[in-house]
Amino acid sequence: MEKSYTEQQQISYFEVDGNLYLTASALVFHLQDTAIRHSDSLGYTLDYMAQKRRGWAVVNWHIIIERMPKCGETIKLVTWSSKCRRMQAERSYLIYDSSDNICAKIASRWIFMDLEERKPTAIGEEMEQRYGSTPAAAIENEKYSMPKLQQQDTVTERTFIVTRRDTDNNGHTNNVKYIEWAIDDVPDDIYNTMTICDIAVVYRKECYKGDAVTSKCCVRTLENGRKEVISFFEDGKGEGILFAEVVTQWK
Repeated sequence: MEKSYTEQQQISYFEVDGNLYLTASALVFHLQDTAIRHSDSLGYTLDYMAQKRRGWAVVNWHIIIERMPKCGETIKLVTWSSKCRRMQAERSYLIYDSSDNICAKIASRWIFMDLEERKPTAIGEEMEQRYGSTPAAAIENEKYSMPKLQQQDTVTERTFIVTRRDTDNNGHTNNVKYIEWAIDDVPDDIYNTMTICDIAVVYRKECYKGDAVTSKCCVRTLENGRKEVISFFEDGKGEGILFAEVVTQWK
């Protein structure tokens, strides 16, 4: 595929769960790192971006999982820009196993940020050309839609404090942490007996070390028999700020 980037990665022991399958958060760490190395290969290294006070902020993930890789398995990640213009880019991924079977399809949306002003900024023609815009997408016609809570949904709540280990080099909560927090919300009877097959995330506002976060979570059964777990991460002080939403499906 024109202007795609491919690399091989091996699943390590520290990335897997009790059944030796790659965890959801570790999967997203692999996606992040592959995006960084793709950018490196185009000349947009972390040092270059830091000097320019520019950076990419992920806004959405949608991950469709055929099967999670296991500990020791070597996977192939292929990523490419399926759209890159103005202040926004869409990045697709396909993950293959050693037999060239697809393990996962991923769509993601990113905003190019001015890190001084903390607001979106223009990508620029040269950067658009280097990344390119390949018409094909890993998930066709992705709308990044999220489910809405219904009045009858039962919601559980917990409040916690963002710690140093939750933050990244920009000082705000790393996007993967929301997925870890959401997996913590999944009831044991689902986590221990079912398999995760879909992850959808939308990031709405940054939070920082020392912030209080309230997780509001509900579980419901879909028509196809899957369990859907919806987590809303809000400002713990009750100021009505929504940081992120994470939805996982289990089969």
